[in-house]
Amino acid sequence: MFSRILMPCVALLAALLLNRAAPAQEPTQLRLATFGPPTSYFYVEVVLPWADAVSRDSQGTIEIKHFGGGVIANAGNMLDRVLNGVADLGWTLQGFTPQIFVKTTVNEVPFSHETSEEGAVALWRTYANGIIASDYAGLEVFGTSSFAGTAFISRRPVRNLEDVKGMKVSVSGKGRADMITALGGVPLAMPIDEVFMAIDRRTIDGTFGSLTAVRSFRFHEVAKYFLDESFSGAAAMLAMSKQKFDSLPEPARMAFRKHSGEALSRALGVSNNGEMDRARAFLSDLERQGSIASVARLTPEERERWRKALDPIVEAWVKNVPDGQHVLDAYRAEVVAVRAAKQTNR
Repeated sequence: MFSRILMPCVALLAALLLNRAAPAQEPTQLRLATFGPPTSYFYVEVVLPWADAVSRDSQGTIEIKHFGGGVIANAGNMLDRVLNGVADLGWTLQGFTPQIFVKTTVNEVPFSHETSEEGAVALWRTYANGIIASDYAGLEVFGTSSFAGTAFISRRPVRNLEDVKGMKVSVSGKGRADMITALGGVPLAMPIDEVFMAIDRRTIDGTFGSLTAVRSFRFHEVAKYFLDESFSGAAAMLAMSKQKFDSLPEPARMAFRKHSGEALSRALGVSNNGEMDRARAFLSDLERQGSIASVARLTPEERERWRKALDPIVEAWVKNVPDGQHVLDAYRAEVVAVRAAKQTNR
C-alpha cells in the first residue's frame, strides 16, 4: 500500500524537477537599427509600435530591440549592416544606394506624387505587384515609405531658377542629384545625418530634401531660408535580409507578415504627412519670432519654369531605367488610385 502511495508522489516530483531543469526557451533578440534621433516622430508613432506588435505576436520566439541614433548602423552603411548581420533589420533610404534600387527611383521622378502617403502606398503596390521587385533581391521588405514635399533648406534664398545656379546642395539619391544639376546647382551626395555640420561649416549652401527632416535634424538652426514645394520624393523602407528572415521560426515569420505590407506603408506615409504639417507650423512660429525668413512658395509661372527645366530628367529616367515607361506609368496609376480613394473617403 505504501508503494502505491509513494510511486505517484515520486512521479510528480520527477516531473517537477524535469520542468525546473528545462526552462522555457528565451526569445531570439533581433536588432532593429535606425540612424535618426531615437525620438524621431515616425519611430515613435509607427516603427517602434510595429516592432512591439511583431514581438508580441511571435509566440515568444523573438524580441525586437531598437538601436537608434546610428549606434550600430548609420545612414550611409545601413543596407550593408543589415545584409552582413551587424543589424538584423533596419530602416534606410533606398536613395543612398541608387545603383541597387534602380527602378525604385521612380519615387524620385519630378512631380510624380504630392504627399508621402501617396508615395508610400504607390511604392509598396509597385513592389508587391512585382514591378520593381527585382531591386529587392536578397531582402525581405516589411514596409515602404516616401518623404515627399522636397524643399530647399539653405543659407541663402531660393525663389527662382536663377537662385539655384551654382549652389552646392546636399542630396540623397541620383534622381535628386540629377534634378539639382538640371536646375543649375551642384549636387553633393551626403547622408542626412551629416548635413547639419556641412551647412554649419559652409561646406554646402543647403540641402534638397523633405521638410520632415527639419525638426529631427535641427536644420533651422543653421539654415534660415526655406522653399516649400513638392518636386519629388525619397523612398525609404523597413527590411531584413531574406536569409535571416527565412531562418526565423514560423511563428515569428507569421507575426512579421501579419503586421507588414500596405497597412504599415500607409501608416509610415501618414506619419510623414503629419510631420509635414507640424514642420510648417513650427517654421511659421520661427517666422513670427524673426528667427528665419518667410517660407517661400513658387508662383504658378515660376513653377511651370521649373517643370520645363525638369522635363528632361523624366525623359532620361524613362530611357535609362529598364522597362522605365511601364514602371513610371504603373507608379503614377497607383498614386492616382490612392488620391482618388482619399478624396472619396472624405
